[in-house]
Amino acid sequence: MSYDCPETLPISRNEFSQIELFKNVQFEKLAGFLLKCTIKNYEKDEVILDLSTRKKAMYILISGLLEVIVESEKDVTFTHMVEPGHCVGEMSVFDNSYPCAKIVAKEKSKVLYVPADTALSMVRVSHELCLNFLLMLSQRIRKDNMIVCEEQYHIRCIEENAKIDPMTGLHNRRWLEDMYTREMHRSNMGNFKLIAFMIDIDHFKQVNDTYGHLAGDQVLISVAQTLTRSLRPSDMPVRYGGEEFSVFLPGTTDENAKIIAERIHRNMENMSISLADGTILQVTVSIGYAERIENDTVESLIDRADKALYYAKESGRNRICKNCGEDGFKLI
Repeated sequence: MSYDCPETLPISRNEFSQIELFKNVQFEKLAGFLLKCTIKNYEKDEVILDLSTRKKAMYILISGLLEVIVESEKDVTFTHMVEPGHCVGEMSVFDNSYPCAKIVAKEKSKVLYVPADTALSMVRVSHELCLNFLLMLSQRIRKDNMIVCEEQYHIRCIEENAKIDPMTGLHNRRWLEDMYTREMHRSNMGNFKLIAFMIDIDHFKQVNDTYGHLAGDQVLISVAQTLTRSLRPSDMPVRYGGEEFSVFLPGTTDENAKIIAERIHRNMENMSISLADGTILQVTVSIGYAERIENDTVESLIDRADKALYYAKESGRNRICKNCGEDGFKLI
């Protein structure tokens, strides 16, 4: 019997040889099964199968383009494209389950419809077809794994960006809550030294009122850059809010804290900020700091540093002040 007759077979020998799924598969071995298959033509955006489909079958794409749409319970949609030579619906055939995805024709498509029992019979008689299925599924898994890895990377980037102040590039309060808490716990557990700075730009409101908010933004950026340059790699600067900054200095003694505070203070005084209109601004900062004591929390340590900052500003601004606990405040 000739299997090349178009009246008896849905696809010709030539079309069979062009299908990736049938690569290295003998046409004669599957020709009898092809008699039970039919060609279906779909228009653009026509649904081929969805979650309500109960008749299991495999759909081999001859020409066109198909889109697989998977929707999770958390309203996350995942899609991928199926090109000619590949198939859809085979998982329902192999594991005897209902479809878990929606298949839509992205353009006018020609599909070979293979009933479930016929598809299983074809697999049983052709070792080469089994290998092709394994290869195709392996490629899909690799591709899906890459997509998952890329999505996780993007999610991590989004999470990290959510912890960065977009104007100054410093970490923000959200990052502070996590990292400062972790550093405080480490310091308390090991009885390590820890210093907290609170820093405020002097007369910042006057800058905004006199030169405008764009100038204020430029001041914030310049102060953040100068602060970063004045610190060590292990120090942890944060834009606390508005014109206020905080820094945790792990493993830092009182004497070293004083040196770092004086360096910040000096570098801020020497900083010149060029505005768009050519105006040169110079600003100063007030600094308050405190040392961790036993059973401190992030909030209690920052609160003591903030009280020292307030004392520095009340004492004339452009000053450094240490909170000495029961001994009061000490201007540096």
